[in-house]
Amino acid sequence: MFSYSGPARLVYADGNAVELDRVDLIETVNDAGMWQLSGAGSAADELTGGEARIKLPTGGEADVVVSNVRVSEGINGVSSKATLMGS
Repeated sequence: MFSYSGPARLVYADGNAVELDRVDLIETVNDAGMWQLSGAGSAADELTGGEARIKLPTGGEADVVVSNVRVSEGINGVSSKATLMGS
């Protein structure tokens, strides 16, 4: 089993990239016996839903789907939170 908490980079299929201030990921085995990556991330930039590749500073990478995106605007600008799922 794998888990990670810290900064990361999301690179979307169209080449756009977003730095995640924090991501919390855990790899588990689902009911079908397949390894599954799940977690959440937050960024000071606007996130969008869709397919992306997450790159960790440790060198690890995985394909994920970004969903449940929540974008907030405040005095300090835009911030986003999202759910991440991969296999």
